[in-house]
Amino acid sequence: MILEVNNLEGYYGLSQILFGINLEVEKGDSVCLIGRNGVGKTTTLKSIVGQLNPKVNGKIKGSIKFDGTELVGMPSYKIARLGIAYVPQGRHIFPTLTVKENLLIAERVGVDGDKTWTLERIYELFPRLKERENSKGEKLSGGEQQMLTIARGLMQNPKLLIMDEIIEGLAPIIVEELVKVVSELRNRGITILLAEQSLKFALEVSHKCYIIEKGEVVYKGVSSEIPKEVFVKYLGT
Repeated sequence: MILEVNNLEGYYGLSQILFGINLEVEKGDSVCLIGRNGVGKTTTLKSIVGQLNPKVNGKIKGSIKFDGTELVGMPSYKIARLGIAYVPQGRHIFPTLTVKENLLIAERVGVDGDKTWTLERIYELFPRLKERENSKGEKLSGGEQQMLTIARGLMQNPKLLIMDEIIEGLAPIIVEELVKVVSELRNRGITILLAEQSLKFALEVSHKCYIIEKGEVVYKGVSSEIPKEVFVKYLGT
């Protein structure tokens, strides 16, 4: 098991957001946290990557183990160095750098010596980025910026790729393209944990789903085997 989260509690100030989250991600698997807006998906991801910390008036309790290493209390830059890449909600690319510069600034050899993701491999997966490699980030469309954010995460050659709401606000044609991209990453054995509101997208790109409601996991199972009535009960769809 590459990631094990046990009895995770998360707080912003005096407000408790997470109430004992438990989840697991196996190496090479694709796992989705799904739920309505505001139920704790992003807070869970931020807890894993060390961004729910005193700097944002946050704190966590419980255990988060990545490859056997306890992450609770570890600063985010050290967590990243263990081999976790985070694709945040809102993209956060460097607007005044070109596509190529955005990618090269993130380039590193994986912690286990992995050099799979090079500029050339990224351009094979995202030919649109090759076409736009000399364009500044601020000149890209929303879909192109999202592709760049995912590509930047891959340039770190991570052991775990975490993605938060990557289709938010995108046109359906771009969403379909991202379905193909994430499915291709799955086929290549990339370990993925993502948070998503869109049930359709989640089911298309994940092997397992955890449904979250009010900061708790209320259901978990293989994506293709979850009964429709479960989605109706917790997601209203």
